[in-house]
Amino acid sequence: MRSLGFESEAALVKAIIACAVRARRRDYRVELEVDAGVGVADVVLTKRAPRSTDALRAAALVSPRLAVLLSQGVGDAIKSRAELAAFLGTSEGAAQRVIAQLLAAGVAEQSRGALSISGFRTPPFERLIAVEAKLSDWQRVLVQAYRNLQFADESWVVLDHSFARPAIAQLDRFRVAGVGLASIERGRGLFIHQAAGSEGPMSPAKRWQAQAVLSSRVLTRKIASGAG
Repeated sequence: MRSLGFESEAALVKAIIACAVRARRRDYRVELEVDAGVGVADVVLTKRAPRSTDALRAAALVSPRLAVLLSQGVGDAIKSRAELAAFLGTSEGAAQRVIAQLLAAGVAEQSRGALSISGFRTPPFERLIAVEAKLSDWQRVLVQAYRNLQFADESWVVLDHSFARPAIAQLDRFRVAGVGLASIERGRGLFIHQAAGSEGPMSPAKRWQAQAVLSSRVLTRKIASGAG
C-alpha cells in the first residue's frame, strides 16, 4: 500500500538529502532543481575545487551557455572576434556582446582586433553527482538520469524502496547506461542496487553550463549573506 512508502516525490527528495548529508563529507553541498540544459536534475551534490574562487566568479558572471569558453583549450584558442563569431555560429556584433561579458568577468582582453581569453584548467566544482528521485516510474527517470551524465561525474536514480522491484529486475539497463540505482525505505535507509559508472561528464559544454549555474547560486548566496 502507498502508506508504506513515501507520499510524494518531494518527501523522497527530503529523504535523499538526509541520506546524502549522512553519507557525504562536509565538503559536499546539496543543490536542488539544477538546469544544465539537459532537463532539470532533482538533486545535485557539489564539491568545490581547491583555490577555485576566480573560476567560480568568472563562471557566475557569464551566460551558462557560454561558460565553455572559460575552459582551458577552448576559449584561449580563439584569438579574434571573427574567430569567436565562427565558434559560436553568430555575427561579429553578437560576438562582441559575448566579449563584453568576458571582459566584465575579467577573463578576456581585447586590443586592435586581437582577443585573448584566459581559460581555467579546472572548473569551480571538481565533482558533481546528479540524483533523480521517482516513486516508481523507473524507465522514465532512467532517461533523465542518463542525460544528466552530460554534465555530472556520476548520475543516480533513487526510488521508493516499496516500488523498486521492477527496476531491480532490470539492473542491466542501468549498468549499460552507466547510471546508479538505489532505493530508500522509511526507517531502514538507503539500499544500493547498482553503483554508478564513471562515464560522465560526457559534454564539456554541458559540464561548464552546469558549473556556471551552480557558481551563480553560490555567488548570489554570498552577496545576500554579505548584505544581511
